[in-house]
Amino acid sequence: MSNPVLLIAVQEFTLNRRNKWVTAFAGIFALLTFFIAYFGMVTSGYSGFQDFVRTSTSLISLTGFIMPLFALLLGVFSFISNKEYLEMMVAQPVSRQQVVLGKFLGLLLTLLGATAIGFSVPGVIISLSIGVGGALSYALFLAYAMILGVIFSSCAVLISQVAGRQQVALGAAIGVWLFFEVVYGVLVLATTLYFSPAVLKVLLIALLAGNPVDLFRVLSLLAAGGAEFFGPAGATLIKLVGAEAWTVAAGLAGLLAWAVVPLLVSLKLFSRQNL
Repeated sequence: MSNPVLLIAVQEFTLNRRNKWVTAFAGIFALLTFFIAYFGMVTSGYSGFQDFVRTSTSLISLTGFIMPLFALLLGVFSFISNKEYLEMMVAQPVSRQQVVLGKFLGLLLTLLGATAIGFSVPGVIISLSIGVGGALSYALFLAYAMILGVIFSSCAVLISQVAGRQQVALGAAIGVWLFFEVVYGVLVLATTLYFSPAVLKVLLIALLAGNPVDLFRVLSLLAAGGAEFFGPAGATLIKLVGAEAWTVAAGLAGLLAWAVVPLLVSLKLFSRQNL
């Protein structure tokens, strides 16, 4: 293996996978998915595993809450915790962009591997118990969850470049997480009070694009049951865009932008940084 990006990625993955928090994340998600799948309909008098559609729908809010936090913290620790190691890599005959891309790729291998294990193990158990009905919805949900992890890993790299110090970077990471999980929704709610219903229909797309967590939830719910399952907001969004397929395409384009732009800014900042 002569590609420096891949060499750095493998080394980064080897270091990250030994992190006890990575193992804990995979284990916690596996247990939560198993319990939600098995006990999700107990209040309705049903005992046993629910199908993949109900399971993925039940997991959407939980995943949108935990995945960004895990990706942000893991990413910040990966880029900030060992500055001497980073300086040593920069001193090697490789470009700074290759160093960042290699570490980012290794971070993604760790995050996506833990996510795949956390969701796939319960998925296998569910399929063996009740069959594979609705498995496509579950697979799409898993794919969207992984994209959400990529987005906030990219944001973590940018936070690390801007903050510099570990304590500042960790505080900024938690602040970013709180903003997208709590503050953004409050701001959107306050903003919508000042617009007419006609304007709000158009504004909805822009507001959704401004928060990757909301985009993840919309796409996951549409994968589970379409606009009817999602409710009025999903139906309105599809009406504005034109069709469910175009809605998904627009949502994926928004997620792609959220994943790429912070990383590109990070590459630019790191190339000018004085280590």
